[in-house]
Amino acid sequence: MSHKPIKLSVVIITLNEEKNIGRCLDAAWQVADEIIVVDSFSTDRTREICEEKGVSFIEHPFEGYGAQKNYAISKANFDFILSIDADEVLSNQLISSIRKVKQGPNYSAYAINRLSFYVDRFIKHGHWFPDKKIRLFHKKSGSWTSHKVHEVFQLKKSVKTPVLKGVLLHYTFHSIFDHIRQANNFSEIGARQLSDQSIFFLFLKALISPLWGFIYGYIGRLGFLDKWYGLIIAVISSAETFLKYTKAIAKKTALSSSQTELELFPSVSLIISTYNWPQALAKSLDSIKTQWLLPNEVIVADDGSGEETKLLIEKYKENFPVPLIHCWIEDKGFRLAKARNEAIKMAKYEYILQIDGDIILNKYYVYDQVHFAKRGSFVRGSRVLMNADATKRLFEGKIGVPNVFMRGIINFFNGLRIPFLQKIVATKRLSIEGIRGCNMGYWKEDAFKVNGYNEEIEGWGREDSEFVARLVNNGIYKRNIRFGGIQFHIYHKEYDRELLHQNDSILDSTTNNNLLYCKNGIEKIGIDINTNDKTNEVIELKSND
Repeated sequence: MSHKPIKLSVVIITLNEEKNIGRCLDAAWQVADEIIVVDSFSTDRTREICEEKGVSFIEHPFEGYGAQKNYAISKANFDFILSIDADEVLSNQLISSIRKVKQGPNYSAYAINRLSFYVDRFIKHGHWFPDKKIRLFHKKSGSWTSHKVHEVFQLKKSVKTPVLKGVLLHYTFHSIFDHIRQANNFSEIGARQLSDQSIFFLFLKALISPLWGFIYGYIGRLGFLDKWYGLIIAVISSAETFLKYTKAIAKKTALSSSQTELELFPSVSLIISTYNWPQALAKSLDSIKTQWLLPNEVIVADDGSGEETKLLIEKYKENFPVPLIHCWIEDKGFRLAKARNEAIKMAKYEYILQIDGDIILNKYYVYDQVHFAKRGSFVRGSRVLMNADATKRLFEGKIGVPNVFMRGIINFFNGLRIPFLQKIVATKRLSIEGIRGCNMGYWKEDAFKVNGYNEEIEGWGREDSEFVARLVNNGIYKRNIRFGGIQFHIYHKEYDRELLHQNDSILDSTTNNNLLYCKNGIEKIGIDINTNDKTNEVIELKSND
């Protein structure tokens, strides 16, 4: 390499880095002749801070860490590049080392050691230190690999890469929870990159790699000297590896399902109940649109919502992937039972999935439910509760797709999806325990067998339990999905329970008298005491479809 002085371009990629980017830029300007920030459309103050610091700020869609970093290099004006992340800060000794290189580089690439700050301390052993990375290089000497995560700078030819004195201070995770969340995200991305591997290979790697990784990092590289945090890092790193391979196995198993198997799945009408909360309904409909296995139709069972909800549904109909039907009844108080009955009568398909308009579905929800469906039973899925803070961040756009590792989640284990365990740990009971009308699957013929929901139940509460009680009285079993059928419940204040005592009495009558159907349900049934004949009254159906 030439010994002439050089100018240096510092390149950084960002997404919502307002907490880190300021100190990163302040240190980077100690060596940079220009700073290029390539941002994936941050929604926080990242852009504002960068522009205040005088960088060249470019927005570009994120296509993976390696691809994004290569794009950033292409925008640099100078030949020598220092590539760092927003959560990294140059130490004083490293700044001095880079300034010496700028006076006349002897090599085409240099390595830098990272020292990671984890929660409240630096980690000095294990997988994380020494953590040698090529970060200072001539732009023609190589490029970043196309890996979606754990990208590395790959040199075009084997050359000596001396390690600069000083360290790159890496501020990793503010909490253990953040580490777990990223490990889950990285394992999902990593699993996609293993699509060409055989299931046998993936199975062996799932057994061997996590154990070897733990032993090598915690014992071989002295991770135990970092005490409690050393153990946590080793365990989470091994868990990420295990999840990567098991998720890859699950994806290959699902994709290898024959068309014949898929054709054996029941056709599905998904019913979603709502009342005057269009913001939540929109989130719910969005989650339906992205299902791995779409329902055949979606029916919105609307208990009398106003014009805003109607307009929202009309808008979604324009590009919804399946028929979207608005089944509306007049607003005469809380009549969820009637709203659901009207939707059940509209349903064209053999299996009913029933949720509420304050529910966001995991993308495998429909698949898990119909894969689990079995004649003579109904299904209860898993519900994860979001607290008020998580709900606030959801509506502010700070949360895209809810996941079990995000802050503000209640009942964490309900959000873990492990497909091969679903049938192993499934339970089958003649029971109404734990029933939630917002997360059920049942056969339409069974709903008609018990005459649907009891419309004598008005006001909040017990309409779902009473409906299920009649299913159970008819010998129809409840089956619980564990590790699947996952949904996220948006927080809201509890409904008025003024009529709950009355509804409890109706439920008690159904269970105590072993009632098989209700009189005031899908059909209005009158029974002549002398002849025991049934007579039907016609009821009006209102639809905005």
